[in-house]
Amino acid sequence: MPTKPILCVDDDERLRELLTAMLGLSDLEAISVSAADEALRMMERAQFSLYIIDSRRPGASGLSLCEQIRAIDKDTPIIIFSGHAHQSDIDAGMFASANAYVVKPDSSALIATVKRLLEGARNATL
Repeated sequence: MPTKPILCVDDDERLRELLTAMLGLSDLEAISVSAADEALRMMERAQFSLYIIDSRRPGASGLSLCEQIRAIDKDTPIIIFSGHAHQSDIDAGMFASANAYVVKPDSSALIATVKRLLEGARNATL
């Protein structure tokens, strides 16, 4: 498993706690923040193995944050985890350079996607 934590960004405190707990049950360390500026500050101090971002949040959109992260970090996987399931939302997430788009509340798909992307990133560095 990765030695670097996963960074989760969502404005919903209960969902952040749930994500952290779910990832922990899969032996994955997660750090959760509520805002884009917090996430960007965290990236200045630490490296992450993966990012999970809600696409629509108050203030800066998750898609904008995805683009900002990708400008700084070209390689680390990004998952958009959103309650918006329209094809146009999914297309926008992928256009923003996300590696995957998972529709809430499908936590089993999220965990499977996290594991798949982490494995792919690990294999790419071998």
